[in-house]
Amino acid sequence: MAKKSRVLSIDGGGIRGIIPAVILKELEKATGKPIAQLFDLIVGTSSGGVLALGLVMPGEDGKPKYAADDGVRLYMGQGHRIFTRSTLHKVRSIWSVEGEKYPSRGIETVFHEYYGEARLKDAITPVVVTSYEIERRTPFFFKSELAKSDEAEYDFPMWQVARATTAAPTFFEPVELNAASGSRTYSLVDAGIFVNDPAMSALAEARAMGLGDDVLIVSLGSGESTHPILFERAVGWGLRQWAQPLFGISFDGTSAIVNYQLRQLLPENRYYRFQAKLHEANDAMDDTSSTNLRALELLGQSIVEENAEAFREMCEQLS
Repeated sequence: MAKKSRVLSIDGGGIRGIIPAVILKELEKATGKPIAQLFDLIVGTSSGGVLALGLVMPGEDGKPKYAADDGVRLYMGQGHRIFTRSTLHKVRSIWSVEGEKYPSRGIETVFHEYYGEARLKDAITPVVVTSYEIERRTPFFFKSELAKSDEAEYDFPMWQVARATTAAPTFFEPVELNAASGSRTYSLVDAGIFVNDPAMSALAEARAMGLGDDVLIVSLGSGESTHPILFERAVGWGLRQWAQPLFGISFDGTSAIVNYQLRQLLPENRYYRFQAKLHEANDAMDDTSSTNLRALELLGQSIVEENAEAFREMCEQLS
């Protein structure tokens, strides 16, 4: 009997990445195994890509350097450094609609510290991280299996991959990466606006890798907005008023579509989606207040508790 392939997909969401990180922490606790051993492929977008890279990064003993709990601590403890602005940057933002909301220094420093010298080819479990190439106008997928091949131009430092997948337009400036071979340059931004939930891409990649037809998909969300956009207000909006709400619409809309598609394609016991509405927690990607961080952490825990039966069944299939 053919062995089923196990695939993990992690949504993007900025600081809301705490939610899937907490779920993964509970998964490691329930199975007694690191995430890298539970799955044959891990795929992430934006903050989900940051978590994915950390989970497959090797330590000195060849085992994963980080546990899922380290991902929780990364966002809980370093989120304020990622989403931080100098006084001068704040003043510039007040008086101009141009330029990114946050400077790159904070996020790049945090990623440098977290990933060190690790490279994409070092991943101990196959990983795929999404991005978008703005000059070629095409999706770009960082693939560890491709980085391990002779095509050196697809291998990058993990911190650069993390920076590219989190380069959310209006929040951070785009990233320009040079291929290791020196033959190409890539201009990249966050792919969250069209593939915030990368579960369908994960299924396609699993098939492309030859992992077989029997695939188990575990998909972790980062919370859905509960704020309605009232017709009476939106009917008079222009480009400026629509700019920020469009992010939320795109995130939630594309995720809902992917969820619908996979529920039609896969049997119930081959697709597990863990997601919840953001009631107490802020739906903003950059709210690093202590109150919101705690609310996000509690939401991650409540998702596991409120879906206890599905969570138990999933753990049994993964163990």
